[in-house]
Amino acid sequence: MEMQNKMRRMLIVLTFGLMLAQGCIDNIRGVLIPSIKEAFMVSYTSIATMMLVTTFGYILATFTGGMMTDKIGQKKVILTGFGFILIAILGISTAGIYYLFVFSMLLLGYGIGLLTIGASTLAPIIFIKNQGIMMNLMHFFYGVGATIGPRFAGGLLDAGFTWQSIYRYSLIPVGGVLVYFLLCKFPKIEEGEKEEKVSLLEILKNRRVILFSLIFGFYVASEVGLANWFATYLQYAKGMSELESASYLSLFFMIFTVGRLVGGFIAERVGYMRSIFLFVFSALCCITIGLFGGSNLTIVISIGGFFFSIIYPTVMVVLIKSFKKGLNSILGVVMTASSVINMTANWLIGRVNDMFNETVGFSMIIFFLSMVLLLLLLLKRELSHQTE
Repeated sequence: MEMQNKMRRMLIVLTFGLMLAQGCIDNIRGVLIPSIKEAFMVSYTSIATMMLVTTFGYILATFTGGMMTDKIGQKKVILTGFGFILIAILGISTAGIYYLFVFSMLLLGYGIGLLTIGASTLAPIIFIKNQGIMMNLMHFFYGVGATIGPRFAGGLLDAGFTWQSIYRYSLIPVGGVLVYFLLCKFPKIEEGEKEEKVSLLEILKNRRVILFSLIFGFYVASEVGLANWFATYLQYAKGMSELESASYLSLFFMIFTVGRLVGGFIAERVGYMRSIFLFVFSALCCITIGLFGGSNLTIVISIGGFFFSIIYPTVMVVLIKSFKKGLNSILGVVMTASSVINMTANWLIGRVNDMFNETVGFSMIIFFLSMVLLLLLLLKRELSHQTE
């Protein structure tokens, strides 16, 4: 029993480390884009294509990762993810032509996606008690990595390091987590014990799977949409400087990260579904007030980071508790579908920006969050039917 408890504690630390490393690698790219554009002398359209290819790699990993986990277990899936990331960073840091760089980013997206699937499917096994708190803590470490990564990259750029050498330095957190991973032992179920299988067709026809996919998709579209377009909205619609807009965005993520640290306790106390409804509605109110309440209230959007914080991990807990079999494959399908929705929705924001203006484009986030609220009502009804 003591050995099992020690194993579980080590795996909990591993999931936190995986999320930290992902947050770091995922978010250094934004700081390096101007340097990458200048180095390869490409257009912003080419940069956007690179982002699309990276996202496609992630989607491919989430689609195949769940089925891979069922067949070979979390340990081998995570190890494969590390392998792809190491190869990708080697390619990125040595690429002399743009197409090799883009291909390496595809591999990076695939590797990160496998780590995400590994951590997500490991969570329900090791988070035995207080799953809401633990899931929020796990995603809190992603926020820590997302905060450290850009600052780390920006500091090295200021010190005169090249963007490719900065990617090489990103091997430090990856290597640290990899070494710790190799020291971890996984329970036997991870090494090949098979859970009851569910066919892909059965998963795709399940109403709960469809609802969870749509909820995750529209929520992630809201969060990523804010991360991608908030600064643009502030600069072009509100006339703020780059420094001012960056400060508002940084404040959002700072409050967002704090929310993930404490939000799990709120979810456990208030209840998962009730807290999700409360936080989605509050986030919707913050965006609406910040957009239409005048310049003095723009900061309310940043404060809304607290209410964005627990939505994703707490919905994930509800999903985990809603399925008794085929969870790994279900997670793969849900994460794939939600990624496709997110990618399409954020393209739509850019399109609306071009057709109308930045305020109309950014207000699409209000529509996305409203869809999340509506879908949550449908999910609540579906889950109540399940328990009857």
